[in-house]
Amino acid sequence: MEIAHSSQPLDNPASSPRIDGLRKFAVDLKYLWLEQMLEIRTIWYWYFMFSLFLPLAMVFGFTRIGSGLTDTNSLIYIISGAAIFSVANDGLYTMAIRIGSMKKEGMLLYYASLPISKVAFVAAIMLSRLTVTLPGMIAPMLFGSLVYKMDLNFSVWVVLLLPLTALALSAIGMALGSLINSLEMIQIIVNLLLFVLIMAAPIFIPWQTLPAPLQWLAFILPPSYAADALRHALSGTIDAAFYLDLVILVLMTLVSFVVLNRWLNWRI
Repeated sequence: MEIAHSSQPLDNPASSPRIDGLRKFAVDLKYLWLEQMLEIRTIWYWYFMFSLFLPLAMVFGFTRIGSGLTDTNSLIYIISGAAIFSVANDGLYTMAIRIGSMKKEGMLLYYASLPISKVAFVAAIMLSRLTVTLPGMIAPMLFGSLVYKMDLNFSVWVVLLLPLTALALSAIGMALGSLINSLEMIQIIVNLLLFVLIMAAPIFIPWQTLPAPLQWLAFILPPSYAADALRHALSGTIDAAFYLDLVILVLMTLVSFVVLNRWLNWRI
């Protein structure tokens, strides 16, 4: 009697550890994002209101300083700077306070005990907030273009740059929130970082007008490249400089998450 042998290979060529890892990451991100959305479903309007108020106040207030801030170049700096600062506030402050609160309540230890990716965990928290606050970040661009009758170019790049900038900073927020025990100290440090960001990075101020030490410091700050790329996108000049800013921003995001995933021990 002949024994029938299966002609199918034992290994599935379509499956590999990398594909399985990406599939698991996507599943982790999906369910963690849904869980975070359920947590903020009752207070989402507060996130929306504060995300809308800050950038609009910046656009309205900064354009009233002096008499030379009504030219197109200055207005683009103010409008794009307000949007990027709002993103930076979400990426640093919101993430650090959220992680610090979870650590204080014991929830961070619970998530650390689950077989989930730290990158998916951080990305889910950040993306859930961006789902609510992204309209508020786009609002200063619409407000500025309508009030000052500016012809700004709104493209898909504008929408993509904002979440990418937030993700580039969210790993820093995760590190601050998990390594510092006091919520008050987290607030102080993050506020200092945001102050340095608004004064040292070329967000509202042109890079060439900054002192030499601050120009060098701007090279290591992700919002510097995000603000420059956003100005290019709004002015319609999608050129080599724009793509260079985008590549650097992507690399900074990847490096920050690699460092977060390998060296940050969130079980402490």
